Amino acid sequence: MNIRPMNVSDYDAVDCLMQKLHKVHVLGRPDLYVDMEHPYSKQEFEALVKDENVISILAEEEQNVLGICVVKMRERSMMVDMSTAYMDDLIVEDSCRRQGIAEELFCYAEKEAKEKGAKRLDLMVWSFNEDAIAFYKKMGMTPQRYIFEKKF
Repeated sequence: MNIRPMNVSDYDAVDCLMQKLHKVHVLGRPDLYVDMEHPYSKQEFEALVKDENVISILAEEEQNVLGICVVKMRERSMMVDMSTAYMDDLIVEDSCRRQGIAEELFCYAEKEAKEKGAKRLDLMVWSFNEDAIAFYKKMGMTPQRYIFEKKF
């Protein structure tokens, strides 16, 4: 398995995984997420992979994309001036799960973020996504805050 930066020609494979990730959110929170064919347009994806403040990586084997990770660097956190990394997306193909691919993507992204000066890695995970919560705890992450809601 190889982990490498994404490039523009990876759009179709990345889009396929992003559709699956988005579907998890649509199914988990249909009151908030709308079903859409392409979470990233080709233009948005091209801008993403060319942005030096974004760590966009994928895991592949024999030219098959197994998983992806997107982390955006932020210079301010609204409280203390601090360079942080925010993980927007992390997903591994269903048939490839539980093989350490997500761990390798996570660790690669974490290392890159540190090299870019990040002092912290943040992400948001929905409470319905218990597998993701367990994974992130396994990777050493701890809860930072709680966001509550009351539906009417």
